[in-house]
Amino acid sequence: MAAVMTLSTPVLAALAALLAAPGLAAAQATSAPPPSARVGFEIGFGLYLGEINCDDANGNDQCAGVTEAGGVDLHANYFFTPQLGVFVDVWPMVHTEDAWSFTHNIVTIGAKVRPIPLVTLAAGVGSAQARVRFDDGVFAGESESDVVGAAFVAAGVDVVRGRGFAIDVEARVGVGF
Repeated sequence: MAAVMTLSTPVLAALAALLAAPGLAAAQATSAPPPSARVGFEIGFGLYLGEINCDDANGNDQCAGVTEAGGVDLHANYFFTPQLGVFVDVWPMVHTEDAWSFTHNIVTIGAKVRPIPLVTLAAGVGSAQARVRFDDGVFAGESESDVVGAAFVAAGVDVVRGRGFAIDVEARVGVGF
């Protein structure tokens, strides 16, 4: 007497999936390839929260303390190698309170270094100018400083990096003389 075993369609499908799974898993990539090294042109922008300090030529505080400010920057970089590049950066910071508005703008050129792929260090020189505006609806006026020399340093760490973009967190300081 022979025993005959019959398998239902769901059992056969499950058995086929179990037998095929190791082959399918072996065909899958273990991880996505890392983004390629960044060489060539890069264009970007940033949004900033910070402060504007206002000292006169004698070092006296002209802002009655620290002035919180917000700003943006627009920059263009060219990396000759994955580690070394040059940049142009335009960075205005603005503080507005009541009828007053104070803007400090720094425009710099300089060098960028990536000691490791996710860290960028920058330093540059250029020009700075400050502008104060007052407009309360009755009286209005504006005053600008002379255009003076400026220095800029920054350090950034990429927190998201894809094939054609990066998002970083950056600390920067700019000084107009």
